[in-house]
Amino acid sequence: MIAVVHQTEAVVCNLLSLSPCLGPALFFTPPPGMCCGRLREQLPCLCEYVRNVNYGQLLSSSGPRRVVQACGVVVPNCYRK
Repeated sequence: MIAVVHQTEAVVCNLLSLSPCLGPALFFTPPPGMCCGRLREQLPCLCEYVRNVNYGQLLSSSGPRRVVQACGVVVPNCYRK
């Protein structure tokens, strides 16, 4: 019997890592691959970001939501409000 164990690294929540998504969110342009990749990396952190008093409302606006959809990312319920 052989067991395969997948080890995953812990995600470090860093909102600034999503900076490649800022232009597309503000100007409604297609998100680049780097944006989508970073968004997927930070997916476990989205609830934390949205619940933050300082920038949660901004992240819940239509621009960021459009970028998430354009990247094909399935978001947790906390982000769907």
